[in-house]
Amino acid sequence: MSTDQLRETVLQEVMAALGTGNRVTDKRLQRIEAVLKPTFVAMPKNEHGKLEDAAARYVLHRLFAHRHAMQIKGLQADGMDWKNVTTSKVLEEHVPSFVLSLFEERLKDQGLGLHELTVLAATLEHLIHDEAVHRLEVVYEAHGLSQDARVKEVALQDLIDTYMTLFLVGSQNFSATSVSKERDMIVESYPGWQETRKFTMQVRSSMVAEKGSSSDPNFALENFSFRAATEIVEEIGERYGRWQDSECRDLKTSLLKSEHAGTGRVLLKDFYSAALGGQWQFSESIEYLRELGALDESDPSHLAVFIPNYVNSQSNCVASSSIYSVCCINECEALMGHLEAKVAAPQAAPKEILEIVASLPSATVRTPRQLPETLTARLEEVAAQHGGSVPLHGRLFAQWLHHAYPRECPYPHAAGKTSPMTADEWMQARGQAVSATTEDMKRYVDAVPSAPAPVALPWSAEEQLVTSTKPKGSSGTWGGLLRKVFFVIFGLTAAFSFGTHVWQAGQKARSPLLPCVHKQHAC
Repeated sequence: MSTDQLRETVLQEVMAALGTGNRVTDKRLQRIEAVLKPTFVAMPKNEHGKLEDAAARYVLHRLFAHRHAMQIKGLQADGMDWKNVTTSKVLEEHVPSFVLSLFEERLKDQGLGLHELTVLAATLEHLIHDEAVHRLEVVYEAHGLSQDARVKEVALQDLIDTYMTLFLVGSQNFSATSVSKERDMIVESYPGWQETRKFTMQVRSSMVAEKGSSSDPNFALENFSFRAATEIVEEIGERYGRWQDSECRDLKTSLLKSEHAGTGRVLLKDFYSAALGGQWQFSESIEYLRELGALDESDPSHLAVFIPNYVNSQSNCVASSSIYSVCCINECEALMGHLEAKVAAPQAAPKEILEIVASLPSATVRTPRQLPETLTARLEEVAAQHGGSVPLHGRLFAQWLHHAYPRECPYPHAAGKTSPMTADEWMQARGQAVSATTEDMKRYVDAVPSAPAPVALPWSAEEQLVTSTKPKGSSGTWGGLLRKVFFVIFGLTAAFSFGTHVWQAGQKARSPLLPCVHKQHAC
């Protein structure tokens, strides 16, 4: 079977499984493929020119993180380990095995090519939008409206406000009687609510103006259809991740005011001092910071907080969906993407990387610059460990980027060293509060160190590659990725088929946690 035939077959099977009205169109596929291509080209491949399981998962994760500020649940890695990722077993019950067997038979022992990866990414995007539609159906029902109802613009914004309440709270148990209470709670408890509402009003206004000028009957003046509301909330979802990232940049700016000697770190005593001085968002306990991967313990007498690790941590994600969380945009992704586009290969000589990085600016690094000799020496060490070339997709190079851009690139912990959780997940799993007590914070603030805090950044020689750089005869466990992605895709497709009642069913009581619990800095 040729590549084009395989692509068409896979696409037809996926579209048939999703049913009519899906968003997996040729135009969307072309856009996604264009975004995926530079990273795909730079990834190690097997002898068929395709990606193995871990590499494909890594690429999909990065696509959604960079394109939508989304962390797809089930595709996150354990530290730098992309080979042992699991998905909720609840979804496995809904997977149609015949679809998996068909797909696996088509791609047996081949791996995933750019086209197949694009189809999977487009399908996940479709389901994210599909989930938004079903959330909106719940909103209409909660407001006592049928999907055939037409509403005025004021009522339309009221529906959008309720939709955003559900989106931010993450509740699946909404009813007409609880809508008013939920709205009141989020207004009182979420400081960013008014700005969020202003954002949605801007999106609504721009779409009403655009669609109204094109005489779209769904956007008839003061007579908006369910379809119009759907298009608006879908557009809100498209833009929300990058819009909310302004909060993350504000958070970074606040941390940089207490940065220690340009290291991309805030000493824990200064972190807690800010909390005691009124910036109460910087109050996570040592245990929680450690689990998040935000705590630098390389010098036990001078514990510190990694600025990029903290900003990009789970505590600053919004638990918004059963498919994904909206998180801060990792500024290192853009830097890495630029390197991949320039190198266009899985590895490069140290000299080539040094030349690129010397002229590659970031939010806090000006170029051109003369890189320190220590950075050059470290990169040559990495190359020596790999036969003269530096693998771009491994822990050591990620660590080197952290040294080159300490305020933008997170420190890469080895697999198993951290266990990131949102605040509510931590409280449920540990039975502990995420915040340190005032007494604990004061103890660290008042402690007198025996020596000055170090300026040199820590370095660990432990390497972990996303996948092997050597071609292999088969793709190994690539089917694991297919199963993980299809667990999400077809599990949710099956769940959606039950209609809006799925959102209101369930035995678990609704969690009262609001976005400020998930986004620690917003409280």
